[in-house]
Amino acid sequence: MLKLKLEALGHPTPSDVALSNRKEFASTVLWVEDQKIRLYTIEDREKLRNIDNPTMWEEGYMKYCADLNMPPLESQQEQLAWILSHAVRLEFLDDPAQFSAINSKQGPPQSNGKQAHQKVQSIFEGKINVHDKAFVDGVRLLASKLNVPHHPNHLLQLEAVARVVHERLSPAAKGRKPVLGTPFPFEKGNDVVSSSDPALDLPMRILRLLQIQSLRQLQTHINETIVAVQNITANPKTDTKLGKVGF
Repeated sequence: MLKLKLEALGHPTPSDVALSNRKEFASTVLWVEDQKIRLYTIEDREKLRNIDNPTMWEEGYMKYCADLNMPPLESQQEQLAWILSHAVRLEFLDDPAQFSAINSKQGPPQSNGKQAHQKVQSIFEGKINVHDKAFVDGVRLLASKLNVPHHPNHLLQLEAVARVVHERLSPAAKGRKPVLGTPFPFEKGNDVVSSSDPALDLPMRILRLLQIQSLRQLQTHINETIVAVQNITANPKTDTKLGKVGF
């Protein structure tokens, strides 16, 4: 996921190794600020440039996170993912200045996060603190066991876990016939979606497949509804005792 975001931003050497060591992480943060976000003036980026001085760099990085209005995140992976997502929004938004003004007043957009929070709280009827460390750790552990990709918002990750459980581990899913054969290599197909931007082509392919899956599920629900209605209308029950012969 980090690699895709770095590719979208035009990083010279995009990879997922930005967390392999402190210098890689610091260099990536500095590159994003220098090339894409530009929250600070060149002079104000001095502490972020002191990559070889861990103490000074950490001080500058903490201030940088606060000035970006970054929400509380636990790991460097989550922090870097948020910074890259923020940079992508600024890069591809029609009016970055407007977004920056809104972001500085209201903090980062969290519409999906708020919806997830409300949904999970409604399920637990407010009896569980969904931001408790033990709850968050449990979500992360369950997601790792089900091979659900990491997401900075653990509640959105929990939604993905619930979907995997529903579609693969529920009683209804276990009753389905197993899908045999080799998975379709959609990333190697000839139907290029975005020929002008290879970094955009893969996510576009994934979104198209998800849309096809959604339409298939809708068609299945429609067919089930038609069958249910036909079972009622095509098999009427007549009470012959109410029949009369003659006048």
